Formats: sequence, structure tokens, C-alpha cells
Amino acid sequence: TWKQLLEENILKMGTKTVWNDNCEMDGVEDRDAQCDFEGKKGTMAELKILHSNLMAYTAKHALAEVYPGERPYIINRAGYAGIQRYAQVWGGDNLTDWRTVKFNIATILGMGLSGCSNMGCDIGGFFGPAPEGELFVRWVQNGIFQPRFSIHSTNTDNTVTEPWMYSDKKQYIKDAIDFRYKLSPTLYSLMERAHENGLPIWQPTFSVFQNDPATYDEGVDFMFGDSLLVANVVEKGQTVRPVYLPVTENENERFYDFYTREEYAPGQTIEVPVDIASIPLFVRSGAILPMSGNKLHNLMTEKTTALDILMAPDVDSEFTLYEDDGHTNDYRKGAYLKTKIAVKAGVKTVVTFTNEGSYETAVESMYLDMIHREKSPFYVQVDGKELPHFLHRRKFEEAESGWYYSQRLKSVQVKYPNPKKDHEIMVSFEQFDLIGM
Repeated sequence: TWKQLLEENILKMGTKTVWNDNCEMDGVEDRDAQCDFEGKKGTMAELKILHSNLMAYTAKHALAEVYPGERPYIINRAGYAGIQRYAQVWGGDNLTDWRTVKFNIATILGMGLSGCSNMGCDIGGFFGPAPEGELFVRWVQNGIFQPRFSIHSTNTDNTVTEPWMYSDKKQYIKDAIDFRYKLSPTLYSLMERAHENGLPIWQPTFSVFQNDPATYDEGVDFMFGDSLLVANVVEKGQTVRPVYLPVTENENERFYDFYTREEYAPGQTIEVPVDIASIPLFVRSGAILPMSGNKLHNLMTEKTTALDILMAPDVDSEFTLYEDDGHTNDYRKGAYLKTKIAVKAGVKTVVTFTNEGSYETAVESMYLDMIHREKSPFYVQVDGKELPHFLHRRKFEEAESGWYYSQRLKSVQVKYPNPKKDHEIMVSFEQFDLIGM
């Protein structure tokens, strides 16, 4: 049974285990106790670091026994190399302080490089007085990108930290949390990618831009995936946020402001005006960012039914969107959907969607937001069939399918019903002859 398994593992670690009436465990540690250590022998003092891994391993098997077919959810604040196989981890009881926000970022980046992508730190701080409103907002604005997002505290001033306790700041907090839900298709896909090949969800800029020495000492700005540069505001009272845009290997690459689509060349530091609502984000050339077009409140009961994909097709790129039921092990039997989204940049920009797996997606409508500052398209096709072009924004929004060019954002916006099969979008940026037409 799970209890026997736990006891056997702990006895291997040299701890005498006593079970009380509540089936809780009381351990008496002997640091010099001899452990088997898979036949290699060692003392408890030497091998105690493995203890948390063994407990998480045991919990995984216990949950599988009690809830067969369901994925176990285990969370640890301690672990040795390999803990990511069994548990999500968090950074322990952090201190409520402006410095801690930056320390948390460095911790998550380091853990990601160590194989633990499923990681997060207590938002707002765990121990100390309740955070001031500005600090709490900034902590949430960073926390929405953390794989583990948890507001969790034991304040020393007899309060608890909750969003609704900051009435003058709650809208900024709500907006940030809503944005996390919007990003959930990308976050879930990056989590699956980390599961497959170990690539971190949060990457230090020096990891993505390894040939740029200016990134080597950067510990606050980070890449969410490969294409979204996050430059959170983490200084009290800051009104201007300096952001360094790393040098890219491809001279055709650019960075774009996520909100305005303003274009910036790599290899420079820009000064970004910020206020309490600001979450500075920059989209790298080649970006493919799937987001939920319908508003989500609970990922256990709601699905993305409208998929918005932000693209910057200056260079060839690809991204795999991952979907499954979110809680069972049926994905091991093929009940998943991997949609490879590949962009071929050029005068005729081609976006292909290639599906793998048997999971039935809930996505009914597709919306592509393609940054292209040079000019509007000539035409847009879905599987060779031309989509209607709308010059009037309202008529475009009312239509089931079609395309529109936003002069404000300098982007091509394409919408169509999800065909739920492999398909291709072609956007022509050819020059056309008005006189000839």
C-alpha cells in the first residue's frame, strides 16, 4: 500500500518512522544511520537531500492508486535533481520585500535551467507585513507568467494578502490575472514542451541570445518561451523602464511593442514610460503566440473556443500548440492534439496548420493577428479560397470570416471558422497595379 511504500522509502533513508492515530508520521533522525543507497551505502547526513524526492515519488504512486487514470498533482518546496518528474515546486517562504520580486525571478530562471520548469514563488510575499499596494500589483504582474501562480501568505501584521483587500488597485490586479488566462494556450503548450525536451518556460535572455554578451548579467528581464520578452517593473515608484533588446543572429529580426506594435531594432536599450498598469512586453520576429479569444475564468470547467494567434512573420518560424483534457492520462493513448503552426515568410507569407493526435479541440473560430508594418495585403486565402476583404472595422467584426488591415496596429487581421483539419493560410503582400486593375 502507499503507507507501506512511504515507510519503506523512509527506512531506506535511515529514519525511524512512527505512525500516530491520524496516520501522520513522526520521524526520529539519526544522521549517522547507514542507508542502502542502491547498494552503494551512505549515511543519512549524506543522503537526506534525496528524502523529498522519495516522498514525492511515493505520493505519485499513492495518488495513482487512489485515483487511477488521473494525473497526480504534487507540490514540493524541497527536492533534489529529478524532482520535476514527480512534483511542481515553489520557492519556499519568501519575504515580503521589493528585493524579493527580483530574487524570485532569478530563482525561477535558475530552476528552469536546472530542469524544473513547473515552478513559482508566493505572489506578494509569504512572511512579513502585508505588501503595500504598488508592490502587490507589481508582484502579480510578474506572477502571471509563472507556471505556478499562487497568492499565499502568513502576514506578521495579522492580515492575509488577497486582491480584494486593495480596493484602489484591484482593477490592475484583475486585468493582470485576466491576461494570464488569455495566455493559457501558450503556457500549457510551453509546459508540454518542457515535459518533452526540458526547455524552460522562462528562459534567461542569455540562454536565447547566447552570442550577445550584454545579456550575460541580465537577471530580471526574461523570455516567455522563445518569442516574448518580459520586462516587468520591479522598482518602487518607477516611471521609466529601461529595456535592453538583445542582438539577434538574423539581421531581419526586430522587436515589436506588444501593445502598440511599434518597431525596434535589436541591440539597443530603450526607455519605456510606465505607470501602475504597465506590463512591458516585446514580441520578437518569428513570434507565434496562441491566446484565448474568449474570456476564461476557470480552466477546469472552461475551454478556449476562440483562438487568437499573434504573429510577427518577418522570418520563418514554428510553434506547436498543445491541447488535451487537462487532467487524465488519456494523452498517453493518443488523446491529445498537437497543432504544428509553421510560418514561411516572404512576399507570399504562408501559415500551415498540421495536426497530430485524436483529441477533439474545442476551438471553433480562428483569428490571426499578423504584424506587418510595411503595407496591407493584396489578398488572403484559406486553402486556396479567397477571403472577403473588409474596409470597415465593424463589418469585419460582424462577419464570420474575412480579413482587415489595421492602420493603427499595422497588422493583418484574419478570421475564419476552425476547419479542425490540416489547412493553410496564404497572405499575399505582392504589389498590385491599380491601373491594370
